Amino acid sequence: MLNAPRWLLALVSISFGAYHALIGALAWRSYDNLFFLALAIAIYLATLAVSVTASPGLAIGRPYGVLVATGAVSTVVISSLGIHPGHVDPYSTWYIGAMAALLGILAARGQSMLAWFSAGIVTWQVYLEVGLEGLGEVGLEGMPILIGAASATAFALKRAESEVSELQSSALSAEASIVSSKASAVERRNRLQKVLERALPALSYISANLGQLSDAQKSKLLQLEASLRDDIRGRSLINDNVREAAAAARARGVEVLILDEGGLNEVSEAQVNHTLAKVVGALNSVNSGKVVIRSPRGEKWLVTVIATRPGTESPDLWLKL
Repeated sequence: MLNAPRWLLALVSISFGAYHALIGALAWRSYDNLFFLALAIAIYLATLAVSVTASPGLAIGRPYGVLVATGAVSTVVISSLGIHPGHVDPYSTWYIGAMAALLGILAARGQSMLAWFSAGIVTWQVYLEVGLEGLGEVGLEGMPILIGAASATAFALKRAESEVSELQSSALSAEASIVSSKASAVERRNRLQKVLERALPALSYISANLGQLSDAQKSKLLQLEASLRDDIRGRSLINDNVREAAAAARARGVEVLILDEGGLNEVSEAQVNHTLAKVVGALNSVNSGKVVIRSPRGEKWLVTVIATRPGTESPDLWLKL
């Protein structure tokens, strides 16, 4: 978000706008009706205050924009009612410069369409007053130039603000990715550390016995190796209950494959535990064949459990939890 001190913007804008009101007051001799002059200056100053102070931020709200546009047109109409026909004081058309400033502020605050529409009405009113030849003499050409510059500035600021927001979002996304990567690295390191702690005694035993192991010892080590694979590949799918159920299933001759592909990353701990309890029940129900437990990413379900046996056409068990 692009921010500028509001007090500074307000001070500069009101000071610049009040200058035109002062010029109008000094041109009082060109007016037959001073009440209309005073009323036009009052409406202009009130409208100028609204254009500067209304709405937080750079853009002004549409209701305030309509109010400013109405005040701008009213200033010109009322001034024209009080001015002396054939006036010669160059300051008597103070409202032309005032409208350039006022409508320029309106365009700069994101209401360019209202500013141009009001400028068209003001131009028509002045044309009715001074004719086509007099339009150049009153300095009307400065109004579209200022409105155009203000509109371009507003567009540039809006685009810059959008680009800053995109950069901030990208920075936050990158930071989140870094944090996530660090967290994943820490989790992976901790998981491997636990696997190593469980594997070291078995490796030491094998080394001490020079690899001479009985069938029972080999079977036990194979069970340990399968459990270690579960810890590495299973991640969030593994807890003590699942580990025990998988070991029991393998003891019954069931081949068990557990793969965590990230489907449980964004799930609450309570829901994970509830899902894993169903996984344990499914494992305990299988007595032969192969069981594949997966946690796929990007699916409507969290975990799939598929139990198959050689020679069968359809799975014995197919759960989507």
